[in-house]
Amino acid sequence: MLISLATMDFRLCHLLREKLSQKGFSIEQLQPGDPPSKDSILIVTTEEESNQKNLTYSNMVVLSKVETLNLDKAYSKIMLGIEGKKIWESLIIGVDPGLTIGVAVITDGCLQSTLETRNIKEAVNFILLTLKNLPAKMAIIRIGSTGGYRQILILNELLNVKPEHVDLEVVDELHTTPERGQEANEIFLESVKEGMKIHGGKDATAAMQIAFRLGESVKEPETCETSDGELKEIQVLSRQYSRGDVTISRELAIKVASGRLTLEEAISIQKSENKQS
Repeated sequence: MLISLATMDFRLCHLLREKLSQKGFSIEQLQPGDPPSKDSILIVTTEEESNQKNLTYSNMVVLSKVETLNLDKAYSKIMLGIEGKKIWESLIIGVDPGLTIGVAVITDGCLQSTLETRNIKEAVNFILLTLKNLPAKMAIIRIGSTGGYRQILILNELLNVKPEHVDLEVVDELHTTPERGQEANEIFLESVKEGMKIHGGKDATAAMQIAFRLGESVKEPETCETSDGELKEIQVLSRQYSRGDVTISRELAIKVASGRLTLEEAISIQKSENKQS
């Protein structure tokens, strides 16, 4: 699939070329106003150049100044433009909790992007950024039901920071993780829009399958029994979250595991206690 970039903003052109090429698109650059190739599916330009040249391409996406400075927002608008839409009907984010966290982003039934990470904060930030950059009439986060204390931490963090209009559900994740790499790849490819390239391993594939399952709505923080080792891991996570500033106490770690505090709240309390001592 060919996308035409009708802009002389070389920085923007370079960034979009790199991003879109990674997703399997072919790219051509045009002088604003020049005709695109016959097989081009979309013309992308900037608001400034569109106004200056009075551009009238039939299938055109115009990026605002803000969008030209935010690659994720620009990419999201281009994906909507390919579908001929202004907003997605549905945005579903599946989360497979565990040692390696898988995240899969589904818009209108098609896989949009994925993430695999062992860092809870990175996963939560990725989800929040996705919700911000992908406008949708309906948005849901669905998280798998297993994963021990890490699942509880992710769930409670999301409850605390997600926008009010976004629902959060817990899904039975039985048989969501493929046993073989080949099986994961086959399942994965079924949900990728034809012509696009999106990479993901078994954890992202499990997250994708979680996204497609119905779950039970969660409104209140959940709790779990934690071992001494798991409490120490929560303390280590607090140091990672705070970029080495503090390590929360065992008492605060217990409150985080019980759902009475989020990790961010526990870190804030620990910082205040450290200042007072």
